[in-house]
Amino acid sequence: MNRNIRTAGALGIILLTSCAAHNALEPVGKGRTVVRGGVGGPIVAAFGTNVPVPYAVVGIQRGVSDRVNVTADLHLTPIFYQMAGGEFGAVFFFASPQSRWTIGLGGRLLALGSFKVRVEERLRLYPILSASSARTGMRNTPYAGVDWTLLPHQPDYDEEPGRVIASPFFGVRWNVGHGYRLSTELKWHGANIRSDQTAVEYVQIGRSGAIATLFSLEWQW
Repeated sequence: MNRNIRTAGALGIILLTSCAAHNALEPVGKGRTVVRGGVGGPIVAAFGTNVPVPYAVVGIQRGVSDRVNVTADLHLTPIFYQMAGGEFGAVFFFASPQSRWTIGLGGRLLALGSFKVRVEERLRLYPILSASSARTGMRNTPYAGVDWTLLPHQPDYDEEPGRVIASPFFGVRWNVGHGYRLSTELKWHGANIRSDQTAVEYVQIGRSGAIATLFSLEWQW
């Protein structure tokens, strides 16, 4: 298998559930827009210590109704490796006025492509399903959830891979004023897959997945 495709597969497994904090926590409101920039990634062993991978994302979220948001994200870091990555999706929200808990169920499609010459495969698509719950109506918003990524391709470094990758997360969105909010998140990418056979030494739980620290700054108008 071509080395570039193996690299794309590694990114698809460990990074494909997006390396920015989850921001689809509640309806933004019909006709309203949220833009964001995010950075973060799996923590890896390097230089005698553990450091997070600086994976960058920019995105937009738009309210098409009082219960539905559409989202789009552009992955910036793959550009430096002659690759492109982007996502598009939608989220539907259920709200409980009594408890102020909001539940979001959504789906999005991640596309990873290569600009390199002489590759066997130019594009891979990964469907992602998400569920989250957030305690809204307060100045700061705690939340938790999970992403499920469907694998149409078998990873070349796991002899017995599953077809669905689970990545649980939890975090807090902080209101920093003037329409700006900062999200801080801890995520266990690929909690149900082995990652001890990759070339990169990830900080794991057991022999599975990769622990990631994620941050996003968003502005709503």
